[in-house]
Amino acid sequence: MKKKYRYSALLGLIGLLALNANASPHLEIEEDHDDVMKAVEQGLIQPFSELQEKVAREINGRIIKVELDEDDDIWVYELKLIDANNNIIKVKYEAKTLSIIEIKGRKLENIIKVSK
Repeated sequence: MKKKYRYSALLGLIGLLALNANASPHLEIEEDHDDVMKAVEQGLIQPFSELQEKVAREINGRIIKVELDEDDDIWVYELKLIDANNNIIKVKYEAKTLSIIEIKGRKLENIIKVSK
């Protein structure tokens, strides 16, 4: 069964899936997020804070929207980013390994940071 979870990008920037009991950001969630928290605890999903760090290291863009989809126990983060030239980029990450599954958008040649 496919499930979709949507989060406000601004809220995501302050630590969306933090397991810290003291962290209680206001989240806009379409469904009960217990499944998401359980999946994080079971290692099926990397916490969003880990994905944020990876995006900051590897992609030239700012996250503006986050969706987390689950279909047959496979979790996927779907991000919408905006680059310095206001191009919208969509990137899908496998939530367990944080590996890029798909990247779409215009002028992608400058979106991936080159490691030095």
